[in-house]
Amino acid sequence: MEDNNTAIARGSDSSPSADITDLMRAIRDRVRQQAMRDKDSLPQFVPTEAGQDAKAERQAGELYYSEERKYLNAHYDYARLDLDSISSHRPFIGSVIVKLKRKFLSFLWNNLLRGYFEDQREYNKTLVKFLNEISYYVDARDSSNFWELIKKIDVDINRVVRRVEELSDEQVASLRSAETEMREGVAAALSDIRENLRTLNTAVARQDAELTMMDSVARGLERIVASMQGKVSPTEQASNVSKESSSEAFASKTDTDYLMLENRYRGSREEIARRLQIYPAMFSAASDSVLEIGPGRGELLQLFKEAGVSAYGVDINAAMSRCGREDGLIVETGDAVEHMRGLKDSSLSGVIAIQVIEHLSMSTLRELLSLCLSKVAPGGKVVFETINSESIVALTQHYFRDPTHVWPLHPETMRFAMEMAGFDVLEVRKLEPFPEAAQLASMPIEEYMTPRWVNLMHGINRNFELLNNILFGHQDYCIVALVPARQGSQ
Repeated sequence: MEDNNTAIARGSDSSPSADITDLMRAIRDRVRQQAMRDKDSLPQFVPTEAGQDAKAERQAGELYYSEERKYLNAHYDYARLDLDSISSHRPFIGSVIVKLKRKFLSFLWNNLLRGYFEDQREYNKTLVKFLNEISYYVDARDSSNFWELIKKIDVDINRVVRRVEELSDEQVASLRSAETEMREGVAAALSDIRENLRTLNTAVARQDAELTMMDSVARGLERIVASMQGKVSPTEQASNVSKESSSEAFASKTDTDYLMLENRYRGSREEIARRLQIYPAMFSAASDSVLEIGPGRGELLQLFKEAGVSAYGVDINAAMSRCGREDGLIVETGDAVEHMRGLKDSSLSGVIAIQVIEHLSMSTLRELLSLCLSKVAPGGKVVFETINSESIVALTQHYFRDPTHVWPLHPETMRFAMEMAGFDVLEVRKLEPFPEAAQLASMPIEEYMTPRWVNLMHGINRNFELLNNILFGHQDYCIVALVPARQGSQ
């Protein structure tokens, strides 16, 4: 291929138009070859990926109506010879110079440049036409894609809406069906519950009637027993009356009357045995006999027997003593204070009295403490259980129910009396707390309450707690004391 110098040098042998065409062809070939050699070093085209955050530089329809396209359409035919534009400012020789310039430019245009610029004009015209068509096509395609996309989105949205409506209808139908089934199931369950409640109410009414009848029979039997006691000879009545030291608590009651009172209000044997289970362990080290004053029906003596503790009881109530002996227990009938007067000093390992000391007068209680201090061996224990007068409910419901009670004994009063008598008090243990269901319930504190209401609820609950301690304190207490070593003994 010839280079530019060769083509130019050969221009004298050919026409100027042919020389220009060959020169431009050579330039194009040279540029093409240079591009082929440098293609690896040219920057690579990387298409951008459209995304949600991608922003187009042009909008749909903007390319066809752009200023650039308008400029190309207005200026693609720039290669024209305008001889009238040649002028000169010289006054005389200027006209000659203008004519020479026009002649020279006309010759140069007609013989050298016309063909090249006409080819370039045709090329520009074709290129601009192509660009116009491309712009129109791109804008039309963008518009078509846009409206197709809008249509597709509309169709898809309508399809989704229809599907959502179908699912909603199905869900509503399912919920209504489930609601109907649930309503029917609840109605059937309520019907069964009502039927069961009617059956239960019938059974409860029947049991209430039977309990009422049994209570009526029991009261009738009590009246019959009481009337039969009126027929007992004065001698037999005198043999059942308590001794002078305890007669204050039983002035107008017979032994059988008090046994029936205990059976009615004190509780079952099983319940009393459960409450007394703490005491056998207190006398597990006893070497001699333990005396229980007023064993009643013998629940504690039975526990002592099962635990291997040697124990016997003395009860002033002949009917209760008879109940204990019928169960194989060692129970004597008589006044416990008089019984202890006849014992040798230090002959007992311990003394216990459950719900007894509240039946005694102050003088009898002082004598009982003195006898326990002398008749129980040093190191032996003396235990008294009585109603807790700190609890108002226990005082009103338990203490005043029994007409044979003489004095309510406060725990601290009893501690003081035993310490003054010479005992070493080991502990005062509170027993039988009221169940929480029977006490004043705390006010619930809800999440929606304001701080003012929360503080108010806390104040009310603190007052309820104080009232529960006063009203519903432990029902009973026991005081456990130790007989100290006697002076002069080793």
